[in-house]
Amino acid sequence: MGSSGLLGSAVCREVLARGHKLLSYSNSNRALPDPNGAYETTSLPLGQFDAVIRELFDQWPDALVNCAAISSPDLVDKDPQRASLINVDSARRLAEVSSHLGARHIHISTDMVFDGTSSPYRSTDTTNPLSEYGRQKLEAEKQVLQVTDKDLVVLRITLLNGNSPRGDRSPHERILSALANGQTPCLFTDEYRQTSSAENVAQLIVELIERPNLNGLFHWAGSEVVSRYELGRKILQRFGFKEDRIEPSTLLKSIDRVGSRPARLTFELAPLESKVKTRPATLEQQLEEMHLPASLYYWFRQHVDDPSCYHPRF
Repeated sequence: MGSSGLLGSAVCREVLARGHKLLSYSNSNRALPDPNGAYETTSLPLGQFDAVIRELFDQWPDALVNCAAISSPDLVDKDPQRASLINVDSARRLAEVSSHLGARHIHISTDMVFDGTSSPYRSTDTTNPLSEYGRQKLEAEKQVLQVTDKDLVVLRITLLNGNSPRGDRSPHERILSALANGQTPCLFTDEYRQTSSAENVAQLIVELIERPNLNGLFHWAGSEVVSRYELGRKILQRFGFKEDRIEPSTLLKSIDRVGSRPARLTFELAPLESKVKTRPATLEQQLEEMHLPASLYYWFRQHVDDPSCYHPRF
């Protein structure tokens, strides 16, 4: 579920790369990029859950990965009831369907269930979300984990880097889009995240599908901690832009505009890292994976500060 998103599309590619059969679902039909061609994702809106149940019982999958979520805190705040339908109610019902099917279930959660005051966090640490989005994801965790203690993983992840199908979901895509629209992104020097790679998380998810002995609540992230501003600087360097194209600020100065946000969210990875073959991605690896969104190619060629910085159109 959620196959048209940043993580969901990466999971689809990894499932196919590992030789498994793929059933891909999202809110709309669209062709998704794949190194071996294009594959289709079937429209299966979670708001129409009777249709979801019929489809899943017709297909009887061996595993179900739920990447579907309304993950923008702003969108959650605008319509918390609708967001809760996707983030909480549908999450629980998908876990229940998986249990009835005897399918392995992977539910994706977030570091936003913590308040950022006691990093690095272990999965057993006390939660305290500061946003409605974080509260909904925490409630979803509780309800999913109550369904069964067999063949189920709740995986908390951090801020994702990567390449989304629409080219508008990850940090580098949003920064480049803002520049293309004549804006100067404002990034915080005191907001720290242990960024992860969508491709790397997808590799871990498929490994967890293949490892039915690993069940419960786990944390995963990249291997390094970076501020939002420093990440922005490194993204500009990666794509050949001068660093003055972004503006530094602080959470304290911006609290009236952005509200209360966790200052430092990092994870203790050892409990899961010691059990899996997948290794956390370094920041350098994450930067190397970043591609120029195709829609920005012509703007990029005309406005890049360092013309020697080459990025292919596709």
